[in-house]
Amino acid sequence: MSYDIDFSEYFLFDALTDHLHGLAAAYPALATLESLGKSWRERDIWCMTLTNSATGPHDEKPAFYIDAHIHAEEVTTSHTALYTIWYLLSQYGSDAEVTWLLDNTTFYIIPRLNPDGAEISLTTAHHWCGNGRYLPGEEQTRGLCQQDINGDGLIVQMRIEDSAGEWKVSKDDPRLMILRKPGEYHDGPYYRLYREGVIKGEWDGVTFDIERPRDGNLNRNFPAGWWSEQRQYGAGDLPLSEPEALACARFILSHPNIMGMQCYHTHGGVHLRPSLIAPDSTLPRSDLGLIKRIGAMGTELTGYPVISVYEEFTTDPDNPRTGSLMQWSYDELGIITFSTELWNPELAAGIAEPAKYQIRARSTEDEIKLLQYNDEHLGGKGFVNWQPFDHPQLGKVEIGGWTHMYTFRNPPPASMAATEQARRFLPETIHNNCLFTLKHAACTPLLRIDSTQVEALGGDLYRVTAVVANHGFLPTNMTARALKFGTAGQVEAVLEVSSGTELISGAAEQVIGHLAGRDERVTTWSPWMPDWHDTKAKVEWVVRGAAGSELTLTARAQRAGTQRTVIRLG
Repeated sequence: MSYDIDFSEYFLFDALTDHLHGLAAAYPALATLESLGKSWRERDIWCMTLTNSATGPHDEKPAFYIDAHIHAEEVTTSHTALYTIWYLLSQYGSDAEVTWLLDNTTFYIIPRLNPDGAEISLTTAHHWCGNGRYLPGEEQTRGLCQQDINGDGLIVQMRIEDSAGEWKVSKDDPRLMILRKPGEYHDGPYYRLYREGVIKGEWDGVTFDIERPRDGNLNRNFPAGWWSEQRQYGAGDLPLSEPEALACARFILSHPNIMGMQCYHTHGGVHLRPSLIAPDSTLPRSDLGLIKRIGAMGTELTGYPVISVYEEFTTDPDNPRTGSLMQWSYDELGIITFSTELWNPELAAGIAEPAKYQIRARSTEDEIKLLQYNDEHLGGKGFVNWQPFDHPQLGKVEIGGWTHMYTFRNPPPASMAATEQARRFLPETIHNNCLFTLKHAACTPLLRIDSTQVEALGGDLYRVTAVVANHGFLPTNMTARALKFGTAGQVEAVLEVSSGTELISGAAEQVIGHLAGRDERVTTWSPWMPDWHDTKAKVEWVVRGAAGSELTLTARAQRAGTQRTVIRLG
């Protein structure tokens, strides 16, 4: 039985839920669907567990975690997560890499962590919204508040003529607003630019605030480095005060087999990596090397560069982003995590070095390229031409500008695309990023029992020896950060004797410590290289028992899986 999905259009919550149930029903040996809890508006926070149940339970295999749609308007992210679920299930048995992954590892995928905010973004003009704690119109209470005031179903911009304004109309394209030059006074008219909306609360007719919405940014609600709303917009009342963030954190903590993580966002066309709060010089060198080697596979598959959040994605390093999931997952748990900003309209418009515009204003030349991209590939649907409007408080204004949702934030769905190339933007984005996720997951540490040996010592005594090995790329401790904070557990070998058999020497449970991965052997050995750590360990016991007696050997590592084998004496 198979289950096909048309990924050319985005899905509302009910359609997404139907697809998840359909996939779980079509592939019962590989997929299990569960709800991690409820959102503010009582929608389920779905999680799909994927593994081949015939090769072992999910929690005895190293696991890869994916979440998406933590921010309301980032709908491409849940599309990518759902596509990854579909791809793993539909390709099992025919794709060698997919088959190996589901036989040997587990995937935990949360396709829509913020179901309420997503529904608001997909069904209203309010794309800038939080997690549903406040409905549109409730999230701002004073000053200029976003609102679709002309009833066209969009919230764009207002321009108001003002001799002290910062903007003017470009001579290259009358749709384009460009910044007024320093010392410029004679090339107007000049304008102020605002988000389309109305003024709430008391107003003196002249000045007004632009209040930050009280909407809750789930990616500022995690415990690592949490700051209050006074310092960090959207942080919430307390760490994990939002039900969606709490459900996510509880799941991660209750699944210590998670060895890698991918968080999907939009937009930017970059793979973001740690650190969020400190320069690269403060990271353990071995961790930075691992992250860069894994990230290089992402660049090869997607074309996206891999950049440090702190050094290359933070507008003001004195005020870094804090309280995010990636800060918590790497800085405190030691799990290598990428936060990919999917989709880059600048790249689609043929702009050189498009990632630079994530923290900088675009040049006039590149703004014109984006307008040309809109005209050609979107049929003009991405930009609203400026139209006069009588504002109930501000008087004569003009409303227009970029529509944002399916121009910058997300690639256009097929129904909005005007060219065949534009119709490929969405499927190529989700497919290529899915492939990088699988490559990252395949870097897992992988515990195996390489061999066992029984040696008769005379009488009814036997020496039992086993070699336990890490066959994976990552070490069993994953990172130096995890080793420092003890969040990866240790490798253990446990020998269980049957009735009538006695353990004479060697502890039944032996702690091996940690085993290196292939990452330490990226070059041949030389005396100038750091010391190599071993990928294998030998353990032994002496037991007394009758020939034919059975023993059970279990090797386990928190992030690298569990292996068992039966040993017979004699």
